Amino acid sequence: MTETPMERRCAVYRDKLKGEPFASIVPSRSPELKYHGSIGRAKSAVAYTERIYDQEQRRTYDGARGGEIYRRTADGWELAYRVEKGTLVSELPWKVAKQ
Repeated sequence: MTETPMERRCAVYRDKLKGEPFASIVPSRSPELKYHGSIGRAKSAVAYTERIYDQEQRRTYDGARGGEIYRRTADGWELAYRVEKGTLVSELPWKVAKQ
């Protein structure tokens, strides 16, 4: 399976995961790695919208800044969600799963 650009950007922070029950890695944020006490806060961190310019279509739209959300398990950390930069809010993985 081919590694996506978001996977490559988040990979360097995975070794730093610890502490709280949830963590988010958002390469466009500083600091890139943050811990969260709830899944809602982690989702908000990744889904935060920003203006994105699409060069092919020559238009601007609001899209998620993207990143990864991890949940703590008995064995360590597991990936809960991955959101590519520019994903529309209506297409976020936790919203698509409900439909």
